[in-house]
Amino acid sequence: MWQRNRTLVIWLISIFILLIAVNLIQGNPDWIEYGYSRSFYPVYAYLPKILFGWLPFSIGDLLYVSLGATLLILFLKPIILLFRRQGRLAMRRFLVFLGVLFSVYLFFQVAWAMNYYRIPVSKQLKLNVDTVYLEDHLSILADHIAKANQLRAQVNMREQKRDSANIEVEQLMREDAQFPMLSKTQVKVKYPLVGVMASYFGVSGYFNPFSNEAHVNGNMPLHSYPFTVAHELSHQMGIGFEDECNFIGFVKLQDHPNPWYAYAAYLESSTYLLRSLYLVDKGKFEEYKLKFSAAVKADLQADQAYWQQYTGWINTLSGMFYNQYLIHNNQAEGMARYGMVSRLIIAWEKQKKAAN
Repeated sequence: MWQRNRTLVIWLISIFILLIAVNLIQGNPDWIEYGYSRSFYPVYAYLPKILFGWLPFSIGDLLYVSLGATLLILFLKPIILLFRRQGRLAMRRFLVFLGVLFSVYLFFQVAWAMNYYRIPVSKQLKLNVDTVYLEDHLSILADHIAKANQLRAQVNMREQKRDSANIEVEQLMREDAQFPMLSKTQVKVKYPLVGVMASYFGVSGYFNPFSNEAHVNGNMPLHSYPFTVAHELSHQMGIGFEDECNFIGFVKLQDHPNPWYAYAAYLESSTYLLRSLYLVDKGKFEEYKLKFSAAVKADLQADQAYWQQYTGWINTLSGMFYNQYLIHNNQAEGMARYGMVSRLIIAWEKQKKAAN
């Protein structure tokens, strides 16, 4: 009995020491950037690629279910033992639960989550995001709305194919030269095992850090689909922050010769810029949202109608959970972090204009 308890104690102490070490390393963005994100992570990513990347379905969804069920069972066992007045065994079982829980958390950190602490993309690209002037915001918003209107007139949505977009956007991301911080080890998207569940959870895409799989909701409306693919691939390629994934998706698609892809980029940038404007000047927000063409407005209404049909307690709970997840992982703004892409887009457009 002592031997078993000693092994358990050593296991727990070792896990806590390693977690402390990880926490200390996270305080050094330079080491994370060059020692982890650009050196360790691209090499490690070959392991899940070999194990799971070739599978045509999501193994990560199965892992989530299995892991959740395992942790639930391990958590309930000590509670049941307490009711049976088996206090010592209940304590041991609870320590086993903690050991498994913190081991999973340690794996999550080492396998991918350290990317949340790397040098921000804005610094690496020398983008000035500290000061945003309303004049620049309005000018760029007007340009992006006009571009979205122009591109939408060139796209027949009924002719667009998701599988083709997956392949072409994957290839675009592999050939990337604008963002040297991206890992090229695995660049592949999959569909969720149960697509409708992704809609009920209110997500157009998600990345599984345990299997290193990027997922895109195959049921979501088509008009933003290529942008979502690029966003999730950015996570798979080592980008943690949500606004940075949005930014990379925009930059990669904005000048694409396929008008559907470029439209997806400008539709997303316009809506994010509009939401940011709402927080500053509601009058200007109302004025600028009227500038969308009838076709673009129809897309926005269709998008809203699609997600509205899945709104409910599942969506609410998942939103609350993910908000706390982002806060815990170096994104104090929570879900609002997505909208911070507007700063990056404005800085990017100003930098491009200055260079020309």
